[in-house]
Amino acid sequence: MSNTCLKQVHDMSEIELGDAEVEDGTTKAALIAAALEHFGEHGFEATSLRAIVGDAEQNISSIKYHFGSKEELYDACVKTCANRIASQGPGEMLDVVASDPSELTPEQARSAIRVIIGAAIRDAQRPETEVETKFMRREIMMSGRRVDLFLSEVLNAHIDVMAALLIRAEGLPSKGSAARLRALGIIGQTAFFLTADVLTKKAMGWDRLGDRVPEIIDAIYPMHRILKAIK
Repeated sequence: MSNTCLKQVHDMSEIELGDAEVEDGTTKAALIAAALEHFGEHGFEATSLRAIVGDAEQNISSIKYHFGSKEELYDACVKTCANRIASQGPGEMLDVVASDPSELTPEQARSAIRVIIGAAIRDAQRPETEVETKFMRREIMMSGRRVDLFLSEVLNAHIDVMAALLIRAEGLPSKGSAARLRALGIIGQTAFFLTADVLTKKAMGWDRLGDRVPEIIDAIYPMHRILKAIK
């Protein structure tokens, strides 16, 4: 595992994601915003381009002009989500960790893991990210239509970061698949709480997840019990 991977993810906000770099107030931005809502609500196949352009107050030709096709508009939605996640939410919270995991003590690495988990959960609970979260929940996490794009734009780098932190936090070997699998397990548990929030609230009798973030973090990666498990 490269010792530079934390810095690589920290620098993701500087990566240009093509069609994701869209100015607010433009036709392109309006189309992406409407598409995110419709794809998230109805899925790719059931979404009508006419419904998208109707909500965006544009015409069908504007999609062909700006994106080329429905598929490319969908990809622009994925890249828009990737760009924001890389620079805000979990991506923004990566500022709290060093660029080299070897500089962290095991306790600092464990704290960094907990901070990243909390940032991801809190980010998904923000009202302004509701449409985006719904889109990713349905089309990326569940149906996997363009999971390869989401993986390449967001998850691969975050898996690398989590694996590097786990190597330091839990003494896992730097070679082999153990750290990456462990990272996927933690990310998968976090994704469950983001994609199955309705189920979680019903099962736990909670009104909302935003008030329960510390408890969820403890359930996914408890600071003290994990130490006992390692020993």
